[in-house]
Amino acid sequence: MKVSVIGGAGYVGLITGLGIATMGHEVVATDIDEERISLLNTGKSPIFEEYLDSLLKHCIQQKGISFSKDVPTAIKNSDLVIVSVGTPSTTSGQIDLSQVKSVLKDLSENLTPYTLIVIKSTLPITAVNMLKIELSKVFKEGKDFEVASNPEFLREGRAIYDFYNPDRIVIGSGSEKAIDILKNFYEPLVKRNLSIPNEVEVEVEEKTIPFVVTNLPSAQMIKYGSNAFLANKISFVNEIAQVCESVGADVKEVINGMGMDPRIGSNYMQPGPGFGGPCLEKDLSALVELGRHFNLEATFMKSILDRNERQIDLIKNKLDEALGGDSKKVSIFGLSFKAGTNDTRNSASIKLIEKLLEDNFYINCYDPVADVGITDERVIQFEDPYDCVKSTGCLAIMTEWPEFKDLDWARISELMGAKIILDMRNLLDSETAKSKGFNYMGLGS
Repeated sequence: MKVSVIGGAGYVGLITGLGIATMGHEVVATDIDEERISLLNTGKSPIFEEYLDSLLKHCIQQKGISFSKDVPTAIKNSDLVIVSVGTPSTTSGQIDLSQVKSVLKDLSENLTPYTLIVIKSTLPITAVNMLKIELSKVFKEGKDFEVASNPEFLREGRAIYDFYNPDRIVIGSGSEKAIDILKNFYEPLVKRNLSIPNEVEVEVEEKTIPFVVTNLPSAQMIKYGSNAFLANKISFVNEIAQVCESVGADVKEVINGMGMDPRIGSNYMQPGPGFGGPCLEKDLSALVELGRHFNLEATFMKSILDRNERQIDLIKNKLDEALGGDSKKVSIFGLSFKAGTNDTRNSASIKLIEKLLEDNFYINCYDPVADVGITDERVIQFEDPYDCVKSTGCLAIMTEWPEFKDLDWARISELMGAKIILDMRNLLDSETAKSKGFNYMGLGS
């Protein structure tokens, strides 16, 4: 099939477009970001993701994908249009639909019958309905176009693996024609008939991939509900870790014991600095706003958001207590919101840095791939972790990059001032850290 991915230079759009290309479809990834499109056409990616560079080069060489800023032409030449534009939150917590409205304009002016429009962006059903209503003013739904929901469940840092090994493929539509098109579209993925070169060392498991076929509202809510539940687990375990610290329990042992119950499990049950990234906070806020739209009180969703915001305050308090006012210079390891990505959107590290700046701290920071993105003379980013910690009073580990474990911690101890470690990922072994002379503080013990 001829497929256009609108928002194809963004995180979801790029991964999706490349994955679809290896399924044998002809893909045009479009985006209004000219700089990203130009970079991608040279075979370089604007985002960091495992296997991405080699997969990008392969798909370009095989002419499975092309990149263009010409959205109208891509729409005119497509059998299937995938909408994967950004839907960030406004300051009030509502979804910013400006990019969706821009896509709607392009579709209404350039769509050719029959085209299936597939929503990958996480949108409330009210926005999807708006899109259908507006298109129906120009075209006949069912004859000229149809809209289906096909949410993504990609984890940053594991996105390419997740694309090829989904737990399910969700299709939301009331049209048998649209459902059949999408089932046939995904047949190479389901039957594991993929064109992935050896240099892309992603594992493709032998597994059964079920289709979950439902209506449009249910498909969108599967995505929202999944993200809300994951956010809930993170806030829950952070609360449990705080109680563990107060009563003398060890949160690692508590999680292990809880996780043996199959009703609970241990996935997403590691305490940390709170959830970040482009999805969880945004989607929870959208559910709260959706509740208001329908006169519902989303008190539980609000409490998850509130608890997550409070986690940064708790970390800042830990840091202040550890330093005791003796130093205003700290170092931070990890800037991305999680390991495996260079994405700093809603990153706990960035939030902590902003709070430290309010209190006139000086911050050294290091991350293997992410940029701090803060222009302030009190914030210095280093390319070497050992240079980063020199003469600082406290080191906060905020991202769980595996390479941090392998650093020479005896050397770091010699370079630091007060030798305080706040391990907000419980990444290091506490006894080993203490043996190197550190005052070590993790979460939940």
